[in-house]
Amino acid sequence: MTGMKSIQLIKTAKSFVSKRSTRNVAMSLVCMTALLFLFNSVNVPVVVKHIQRLILDGVVFSKDPNIVYHREEILNDYENRISEDFTIPAGLRDRVGFWFDIYTRYDSNNRVVHHSQYPWIVFKVVDVTGIINAETPKVRWLRNVKADEFVADEVRNIRAALKELADGASVNEDNEYHTAIAKALESLPGALPEKAQEALKKVRVQTGQKNFFAEGLEVSPLYLSGMEEIFRNHKLPVELTRIPFVESSFNKHAISKVGASGIWQFMDYTGKSFMTVTDHIDERNSPFKATDAAARLLKENHMILRRSWPLAITAWNHGPSGIRRAMKAAGSEDLAEIVGNYQSRTFDFASSNFYCEFLAALYAEKYHEQIFKDLEYEKTLDLHTVKLARPIAAKELLRRSGLAKDDFILYNPDLRKAVERNTSIPTGFTLMVDTPARLVLKSLLTKDTRPSEDTKVSQSGVSFNSTSESLKN
Repeated sequence: MTGMKSIQLIKTAKSFVSKRSTRNVAMSLVCMTALLFLFNSVNVPVVVKHIQRLILDGVVFSKDPNIVYHREEILNDYENRISEDFTIPAGLRDRVGFWFDIYTRYDSNNRVVHHSQYPWIVFKVVDVTGIINAETPKVRWLRNVKADEFVADEVRNIRAALKELADGASVNEDNEYHTAIAKALESLPGALPEKAQEALKKVRVQTGQKNFFAEGLEVSPLYLSGMEEIFRNHKLPVELTRIPFVESSFNKHAISKVGASGIWQFMDYTGKSFMTVTDHIDERNSPFKATDAAARLLKENHMILRRSWPLAITAWNHGPSGIRRAMKAAGSEDLAEIVGNYQSRTFDFASSNFYCEFLAALYAEKYHEQIFKDLEYEKTLDLHTVKLARPIAAKELLRRSGLAKDDFILYNPDLRKAVERNTSIPTGFTLMVDTPARLVLKSLLTKDTRPSEDTKVSQSGVSFNSTSESLKN
């Protein structure tokens, strides 16, 4: 009887708490404390385990640091940090929530086994931390293989349970796979055998990205202010500069299996339409030049695709012609309806989820200080954009700049191969340099990008000056 009173106490306390209001957490705690004191004063026992996790205004106080307990409030943009252009559509909410968890809850040691058509339906999260961090095997790649084998075994167990349920077996309450699957599929309409039969064909494993996302958060301050300036110059929403969190986690050296390169992951053929891409110079790897190219491409997509950002951003992955085919086949311009109703060989899992991944990354980044702790941020690069007035050998340019090689390549990663091979840098090439280098290179620069006569050698107050015209077309 006392247990029932304790449970009633907790329910009563929760009723005093208004949902979606983290700003009133302190007052909620006061109310909770008062209620506990009142009931304890009449000898009503409190069951401690029931109050270890209390939901106050959508925030759960727990010892688990990996769970974002005010997730729903963040996805509602409760502090109005994000433009209304990127409010999460109701029809994509669950899908965005899945990717938000991938970026903020699960690291790469967590493999999320889920339904590929409805990604938010999760059958099991397989944690391989114990295998990866074990002392044996001594070689890391062997531990990786062992972890992959363990995950594959779990997937086989899930598939076997799905097959049993699809064949009409009753849910065995003593079978953890049966119960987990039945619970996961509960929200879908229809009988369990039919749902299990369909799910059997759509089991997918997603590796958690939290640690990679955190690394991107640490590196991104190097570039974000300059990237935002470029997008403002193009009169585009600065929120779009968060696409690299999805593409590369701001790893400027990222190269995909199909040859996409740089933080924006431009393909070779697309990059050549906007930048210099040769054997020696690859501007896809310059965060700022690639950002200017991305701005122009996104603006084109937006104009072509009914001025819809969901469609334009999905076209970043799938191409505008592919999106037009999808719109026609689905009979809709609404991305949620297209994703729900359109399937093709090319409009695959990656394409159908790209916009939701972007939204999840955007919201995670905008609220990152409430989610990620103890990050070590890089300092913003304060650079100038200058142009060469004449050709010059790469190593001679490096020598005359006065910059250390590592700094020169940090500012100009598109010239890494050129420096290694000492190839010629052409007239009109756009270079990124700090204030001292800009001064000593003055005689090599075009008149419009030379420092003024009264420029002082100082890093203070220097900002990244870039316009779409100053970056190489």
